[in-house]
Amino acid sequence: MRINRPLSPHLTIYKPQLTPTFSIFHRISGAFLATMVLFSIFSFKIGDPSLTFYHSYQYFFLLTFYWWVIITLVNFTLLALCYHMSNGVRHLLWDSGLFLELSKVYTSGIIMLFRAAFLALLSIIRQHWSIGQIPY
Repeated sequence: MRINRPLSPHLTIYKPQLTPTFSIFHRISGAFLATMVLFSIFSFKIGDPSLTFYHSYQYFFLLTFYWWVIITLVNFTLLALCYHMSNGVRHLLWDSGLFLELSKVYTSGIIMLFRAAFLALLSIIRQHWSIGQIPY
């Protein structure tokens, strides 16, 4: 028996709001950071006693020819870390009872975005300066 009722609204009907978007990206950045930690542990074989000269030569070969992929992954991980950390500080401020009014929630969200971008940019610049000259 079909009843002719309207469907519940989908995500395409609603206008995206700032707070749920930040919440979703906070979860995505946390999952990305956890994935990158597991990837680094398994790809570099930390604590593996079977790391022979041949395997280390393969790793150095990959690092030599795919350095731009590694640097891009490091920079994305750094951006995710800065975003996740800045949003975590914002959540800690909310837990202490600060900035809970709607206007302050939006203001703190915008400030958090700029702080995360500034921290990531500052860290990337520091990383490139500490390396010296980047090989091209």
